Amino acid sequence: MIEAPKGIPGEFFQEYTMNGKVILEYKYANDCSDETQKMINDNFTKEIFDESIQKIKKREQNYYGPTDTWLYESLEKYPVADKNICIVGSTHPWYEAIAISYGVKDCTVIEYSKRETFHEKIIYKQPQEVGNQKFDVCFSISSYEHDGLGRYGDPLNPNGDLEAMKKTKDLLHKDGLLYLAVPIGFDKLVFNIHRVYGKNRIEKLLDNWEIVDQFGFYDDSFANNVNGLNGTPYQPLYILRPQ
Repeated sequence: MIEAPKGIPGEFFQEYTMNGKVILEYKYANDCSDETQKMINDNFTKEIFDESIQKIKKREQNYYGPTDTWLYESLEKYPVADKNICIVGSTHPWYEAIAISYGVKDCTVIEYSKRETFHEKIIYKQPQEVGNQKFDVCFSISSYEHDGLGRYGDPLNPNGDLEAMKKTKDLLHKDGLLYLAVPIGFDKLVFNIHRVYGKNRIEKLLDNWEIVDQFGFYDDSFANNVNGLNGTPYQPLYILRPQ
């Protein structure tokens, strides 16, 4: 059985903390365990998907709270109808349901775990199965902040999030758009749970991306670490285009 790491190896410490520019806290989740993976896989049913569709019709929020409202607003301003879309990372078919509700042509979900589809417009692929496929739009909602922390069985990599963002460019057509939400506040690493992006880390994450628009930001967004619904971090939304 795979077990997520509980500490940062000494040789990675300076990179993970950006040489002291990042506040370090420790919490722990072993979400690569068989038990947790079974719980996650139990979410991927037609019944749960259909329930999500009904909630989305009412513009309800799910576990990331106001991030969903900002996503609704962004999709009204930057429509995805009849577009080919990819979703990077999924532990619940909520964002698949949003994509279908807003009229996408088809939806490819890229996920490390093997999943079976339950809808004719949705296909689940593991990263190695994507090949050279290109998309008009990608969603990454609360995904990249986990990359390289080992929580989901991924290898430890202090720059896993930055490398994932670079790989996303290979998924998009030249004028494609990335809808990105990550925790925003002052720079923090909560190992092995997630990163919070302050002014230091966000600059690296968005390197060589054009900020087309943003939703849910305030004047002091980078001055606070605020938890929202169910203790989830504040995650406003960027609309980005590769440069």
